[in-house]
Amino acid sequence: MFILEKKAEPEQQIWDHIKRNYQGEKVAVIGVKKQMPQTFLRNKQVIFYESLTGRSLVEEGERFLNKFAKDYSAFVFYLDCPSEVGDQLVEAGRKLGVRVTVTVEEKAA
Repeated sequence: MFILEKKAEPEQQIWDHIKRNYQGEKVAVIGVKKQMPQTFLRNKQVIFYESLTGRSLVEEGERFLNKFAKDYSAFVFYLDCPSEVGDQLVEAGRKLGVRVTVTVEEKAA
């Protein structure tokens, strides 16, 4: 389970993370509509969805995990959300036995 702070070039950060940690696995990348680096990830042949509205990230994320946990071994939530939300999504994935990565807001230095 991973929590990533989004940094400059987040698309490349996500792709590097997927290559390093999810090699050969069926990965779903989930984000909020219109905020995904779609073209970049599609060019890398990463399956992704734009299913979250952003209104209730934990509730929507848990619903998504419950629906697709049997189809994918790993999920990457591209959200830029607070750490607390990220922790709850990681825990939801842990309960379902799937690996979860969440991008969280960068912490102020």
